[in-house]
Amino acid sequence: MIGRLYSSILSLGSLTLITFSLWSVWNKIVNINESHAGHVEYRILTIENVTSKPFELHSLSDTDLHSLIDLPSFNFNINQKVCNNNTKLVVALVHTAPGHYAKRQAIRDTWAKMIPTLFFMGLPDSNITQNNVILENELYSDIVQGDFLDCYRNLTYKHVMVLKWTLYYCPCARYLLKTDDDTLVNAPYLLEILNHRLSPLGARNLLMCQLMLSSMVKRSYRSKWRVSYSEYPDRWYPIYCRGWAIIYSPDVIYKLYTEAQVTPYFWIDDVHITGTIAVKQNITQTDLGKLAVDESDLQDDKNISRKFLFCLLTKADQSMRNFWNIILQPDDTVISSSTNFGLDVNVGNN
Repeated sequence: MIGRLYSSILSLGSLTLITFSLWSVWNKIVNINESHAGHVEYRILTIENVTSKPFELHSLSDTDLHSLIDLPSFNFNINQKVCNNNTKLVVALVHTAPGHYAKRQAIRDTWAKMIPTLFFMGLPDSNITQNNVILENELYSDIVQGDFLDCYRNLTYKHVMVLKWTLYYCPCARYLLKTDDDTLVNAPYLLEILNHRLSPLGARNLLMCQLMLSSMVKRSYRSKWRVSYSEYPDRWYPIYCRGWAIIYSPDVIYKLYTEAQVTPYFWIDDVHITGTIAVKQNITQTDLGKLAVDESDLQDDKNISRKFLFCLLTKADQSMRNFWNIILQPDDTVISSSTNFGLDVNVGNN
């Protein structure tokens, strides 16, 4: 009898401990979700405040151009000056790897025909690949290359290089779009949203992306995203953007860049730039919601042109052209300033 009672007490204690543990984990998740207030903090520009400057480039030090976080002698190995101080509605800045020629070509053949697009990369570990990159750039003049090795551990160098290039060589763009080279951009729809739902004059404090909530730090040695406690001691990452499709306003580029330049390096760029540093700069991310989709969401759908902005493709070099042809099919939908895209907008002064 005593043994049976003792066993029941143990079982009850174990159940209580398990319940408390589950509650603690759930409470942690809830707190993380609630840490993102959900309020849209960006502001679209109107004719009254369009003259306000998003940043002052002269505030950067004389040595800033040739430093990249903890690299004191950074240089652009290949560079482009496509903006030439001309105002552009949007410029696409694509993260790519030196060997991804087929993916770059798929983008050139599709949505890059409607949006000025540049491809950003580091150095390959092969002279043959580098020679191919040089020849490719001679043909298309759309590659920007930094003088660091292109690899996973250097992703943050690449991301901050993109921010640096924007400030120094394209400061007049209204919006900046960062994507990966396996991202399909619904360019006609994007241009209509920027022009009619946001503003052709631009925005302030805009960091729009697909949000990652309640993301736990990977500690397993089997994960390529493993992070040690010395690299990142916390258990949870802050809310951050999935990096395959991000829309920035230029003032946000400046805030993220200047903070990144003085913040210790962390190699997972999405977490570091759009999470940790965004928090330091008090920048609120705006969720793209259903405007960002996976490839499975578009399968067997012949009427997709108004249903998404960005799609992550599993085999971009093979499928991007097919999806692009579907996007370009005639559509009678009319977009007006009153059309609801699921984006709430605050209009205000800078």
